Order: sequence, then structure tokens, then C-alpha cells
Amino acid sequence: MVNHQTTMSNSDYEMARRSALKSVLRHIRHFPMIYVGGLIVLLLAIVAVFAPLLAPHNPNFPFQNGLTLDGSPKPPSHEFPFGTDENGRDILSRVIYGTRVSLTVGIVSTIINLVIGVLVGMLAGYYGRWIDSALMMVTETILAIPFLLFCMALVAVLGASFMNVLLAIGLLGWGVMARIVRGQVLAIKEMEYVQAARALGASHLRIMFRSILPNVFGPVIVFSMLNVCNNILAEAGLSYLGIGIQQPTASWGNMIQEGVNTYQFAPWTLWFPGLALMIAVLGFNLLGDGFRDWLDPQSRVGTR
Repeated sequence: MVNHQTTMSNSDYEMARRSALKSVLRHIRHFPMIYVGGLIVLLLAIVAVFAPLLAPHNPNFPFQNGLTLDGSPKPPSHEFPFGTDENGRDILSRVIYGTRVSLTVGIVSTIINLVIGVLVGMLAGYYGRWIDSALMMVTETILAIPFLLFCMALVAVLGASFMNVLLAIGLLGWGVMARIVRGQVLAIKEMEYVQAARALGASHLRIMFRSILPNVFGPVIVFSMLNVCNNILAEAGLSYLGIGIQQPTASWGNMIQEGVNTYQFAPWTLWFPGLALMIAVLGFNLLGDGFRDWLDPQSRVGTR
């Protein structure tokens, strides 16, 4: 009898899980931006993961036949579909490997932003008083300094390298995340179910991470997707200024910087890395906007 009840319970749980998944998929289909943005991000992720298989040439190798007789870059051709740069390197291969660099910096630095911002916002909103004042003072100080300028200063101190760029963007870009989480926590901690958990003797950590945090995930996830765009652009900006990812490592930012020098007689050196950067930012923006609309109750009224 006990086994039968357990089996029925497991069966009911599985049916409920499938019903919830079907409900989510049914609502998502009314928001095409999620599909378009998700498809772009998925394709970029595939390119980044399988870069060694997709790149037709070594991205850092200057080919002897990669330049014309007068020493200028070769235009797009069968051998070099995106043409070559001023050093005779294949632009297609460098764009593919640049995808790996940009996505890694954008996603990993966003995860660092997420961890720091959620912790600061959670502590400030939950405890309030002097803890809130102190943490928000630090947050406002971070936000008061222009983000790119702050990153430039930190990278200049640490040295220009892939890891230092990633850490600079990750450690300095959590301010807005902290403010969003704090605002959500201030509203949620007064809810009845949080008060009930407190009355039952639940610890502060349990209340914060079991009762409050799951209800903060919606806005945090949406902002995180949009924040990936900012971090990708920040990496490209630092590399464009020459204090980010250094040559010969392929980065869309340093490729654009090189393309500016050769744009007048070899415009493809600027077009393709710039187009790749635009597509990446567009994909994450569409995905973030789509999830924002999906999580908005007013937008979901007509999809029921």
C-alpha cells in the first residue's frame, strides 16, 4: 500500500512537472523575440565552442599569399571568404576565434557581476539600517565613476591581458545589479510567506536564499542577459583602445581598431568584425527583451 501511494505520488509529480513545462512553452511561443534572440545566441555559442573546427585557417598566422603585390590586404575570395587583414591573416578565422573571446568575457564577467550584485543587494535589502547605508554607499560610488573609464584604470594597473580584462569588467559592473536586487528584496521581505517563515523560526540565511532569492530571479535573469551586451561592448572598447585583449589574440575590438587604419582601401577589415559585434549585441538584447516581456504579467494577459 505504501509503495502504491509512493508510485502515485511520483506519477502526480511527473504529470505536474510536464504540465508546467507545457504551460511555459505555450506562453513563450507568443514572444518571437525569445526565439530570434535565442537562435542568434545559440549560433554564436556553437561558433565559439567549435572554433577550431569551423575556422578555415590559423587566425594568428600571416599567409605569404594573404597580401597583394603592393602589400595591401586581399579582398574576400574563395580562399579567404572575409578577406585578409594588413598582416595577411584570414579575417574569417579571426572573427570566429574572436567570438570565443567576446562570449567568454561577456558571459563570465556577467556571472561575476551576478554573484557580487545579488549578495550586496540581498544583504542591503534584507538587513537594512547601517548595513544598507554602507553597502549602498559603496554601490553608488561604483556607479558614480564611468564604467569604461574605471575598467581602463584597473586594467592599466593590472596590465593588459585576457584575464585582467575579464576581472576588471566582472568586478566593476555589479552596481546596477545590486540596486535591482535590493529593490526587489525590500518589497518581497514584507510578504506574508516571508513573515510566516520568520515566525516559524527559519534562519536569516534560509529566508534569504530559500524564500526571497527565488522570487528575485526574474528581473535578475533579464538584466543579466542585457548586461552581457554591455560587457561584450566594454571588452571591445578596451581592446579598441589598445589596453584590452592584445595581439595576436583575435578580438573583435582589436580587429576593429586595425580595420580603422585600413578602412579607406580595405573596408572589409572593418565590416566583418563590426558586423559580428552588432549581431552578438542584437542577439542578447532580443533575448533579454523577450524574457522581460514574457515575465511581465501585463504582457502575458493576452497569451492565456
